[in-house]
Amino acid sequence: MPPETIDHVKSGLLEIKDGLTGLTSALKSVQEDNAKLRDDVDNLRRSRLKLDRSSFPIPGRVTDDCARFLGAVVVLTGERSAKLSHFSERQRDVLLSESRQILGLTQKAALTSTDIPLPIEYVGEVAELIPTYGKARQYATVYPLGTGTTKLPRLKTTPAFGFMAQSAVVGEKSPQIEFVDFVPRKAGGLIRLPSELDADSIVSLGQFVARYAAREMAKWEDTVLFIADGTATYDSLKGVTKEVVDQGKIATMATTNTRISNSTLPNFRAMRATVDSPALALGTYYLHPSMEQHLCTFNTTGDYSYNANGVKGATLDGFPIRWIDVLPPYSTSVDPSKVFAVFGDLSFWYLGLRSGFTLDTSVDVFFATDEIAIRALERFTIGMMATGAMGGLRTAAS
Repeated sequence: MPPETIDHVKSGLLEIKDGLTGLTSALKSVQEDNAKLRDDVDNLRRSRLKLDRSSFPIPGRVTDDCARFLGAVVVLTGERSAKLSHFSERQRDVLLSESRQILGLTQKAALTSTDIPLPIEYVGEVAELIPTYGKARQYATVYPLGTGTTKLPRLKTTPAFGFMAQSAVVGEKSPQIEFVDFVPRKAGGLIRLPSELDADSIVSLGQFVARYAAREMAKWEDTVLFIADGTATYDSLKGVTKEVVDQGKIATMATTNTRISNSTLPNFRAMRATVDSPALALGTYYLHPSMEQHLCTFNTTGDYSYNANGVKGATLDGFPIRWIDVLPPYSTSVDPSKVFAVFGDLSFWYLGLRSGFTLDTSVDVFFATDEIAIRALERFTIGMMATGAMGGLRTAAS
């Protein structure tokens, strides 16, 4: 073989060797990148698992997605009225960019009054917070209302069955009913927020709005269900403490016992006798939490009727006690003819709900205080579906 051929072959072999060396180095680099990529994927999976938990609301909170949505609406409402000027240019751009991305407004400068309705899944999340703070949705029967007026039948008298002669005509035994009208009333209020929003506050701001709206609406639902007195304040609705008086299902303390502190264990037992016997099966006491100190005094007689540590909570004579914040608190002051305790089966009271929760924003209503307003609205009503299901206890008239 000629020397030049040998040199050419050697040169080719050296090139192949150099190529293999480079390939080995490149392969090693790919392997390192692959290992790093695997670590990054594992870390991403772990972080996703943590993030997935935020899709399930913690008790008393909405999900982070819902909070981000509400917070972004507030931020862009502030931007629409030039309320973010206190931020540096960079902070403002970051906050607005994130808010627009959350709401899908990448190409728009700010929020308009018709841009963003609250998505139905987020409306549901805010509404689901209400039972966390209130008792009406927990213990009454929640009934969805359609459009206009909803009429539900209420049993007035039951047919009395009895014996009859053989081959005799079976007489008609028909129950008498009356209709209860459910007309949803609009209720709600305004939430004030300072226009000086903080950076990185989208989620916490949204959580505040959701919890505040749910808590206040829950309190109003409880107030209407338990103590509405039929006046204009309650749009002529009558709650439990009013209806037990109107229906004659009331136990009144002896003359001169005009203070709640004058109530005795026999008074509470007398209240149980005011309800129809079927209501005793699920009968429950409803009292203000401050009454607990008074119930403890009933145990001095030796029968220990009050049990604060029952398996299912506090009980009196074995009947459960549910603490209701809106009922009259324990007091030693004179308060004649005051219904301060009720007993019975609250599932025969209906809480009628129409549509869902609505949240809207405005920067005009609080112009004088330079605040952003969030309006929370809901339509609901109440109705008694059995006149003998609840009874009450009241102080003496004099």
